[in-house]
Amino acid sequence: MLISSFSAPADPGLLPRLIEPVAKLGAVPARVHASRESGDGSEFTVDLRLAGVAPRTADLVGRALQAVVGVRQVMAVIEPESAD
Repeated sequence: MLISSFSAPADPGLLPRLIEPVAKLGAVPARVHASRESGDGSEFTVDLRLAGVAPRTADLVGRALQAVVGVRQVMAVIEPESAD
């Protein structure tokens, strides 16, 4: 599982720019949560989770998300899938 948290200026085009590299790699997010932060709503925080993807794909997605225009900070964590 890849868990990514992003910080960027609030911009109407940000979400499509974040989803595009995920889709291009053939992955579908398990969860996407976006909210406007910073009291005045000028900052956008996005949490994106991918499940069931190969570690290489997770790494590629993480790198692609860091390159998205407008993204200031990306925290990406690759966790092994649980064996529940």
